[in-house]
Amino acid sequence: MDDTAALLREVAELGEFFALPVADDGGWLPISTLLTDTAMRDYTRRTQAAIASSMGVAESAVPLKAAASSLHLSIAARLLSPVVGAAVCLAAVPRLTTETVKWQRDSSHRPALAMTRADWVRVTDPHQAARAIAETVITDVFAPLNDTMRSAAALSPQVLWGNVASAANGAVTVLAQTQAAAERRGRALVAALIATAPLLDAAEFAAGQFRRRNCCLFYQVPGGGYCGDCVLAEAR
Repeated sequence: MDDTAALLREVAELGEFFALPVADDGGWLPISTLLTDTAMRDYTRRTQAAIASSMGVAESAVPLKAAASSLHLSIAARLLSPVVGAAVCLAAVPRLTTETVKWQRDSSHRPALAMTRADWVRVTDPHQAARAIAETVITDVFAPLNDTMRSAAALSPQVLWGNVASAANGAVTVLAQTQAAAERRGRALVAALIATAPLLDAAEFAAGQFRRRNCCLFYQVPGGGYCGDCVLAEAR
């Protein structure tokens, strides 16, 4: 199944959070060229500056690990949200891989992301969708991204896979704001994802509530606080 532009338009209709452009014009680079220590350190420093500006603190007050985790979570959310939205609402999973995901450098603190034309996999239930997602974007994009973030910023695998799980659940939370009927299917997909390697033990549903088993580190930023799904928030 290959009608990438049309399907991405359908996904984008779910809201801006789910939009992923098609890399049809020039200037887009293979995602593999972003997954380097040099590039990730550059964007981590940019993110550090952006967080400092938004929080009204000095750049030196923003720990580099917290900035790196924020950068990683941003990338995870922008790639997983359209995937989750498509799986839940269109019963189709785009094959996001290092061959089909592109990026573009600009002056902002986060790289622009896009997708080339690629196959989509039809799915009929949350477990099939979770397997399709795990075998494509998680294995082929997030695994090497996580390796790079570990090398470039010394982030732990627990934080990194927790970010991926949190991004998937966050996509469902945003989706439910306009597509309430889709929330149950979305949470079922997230439950299937966190029961599938490599997201095993990254998060859990306790009493119906999604909870990370780790922390994104944003609490280390002055005034940052704890996210709603943070394991540390539960302990307070």
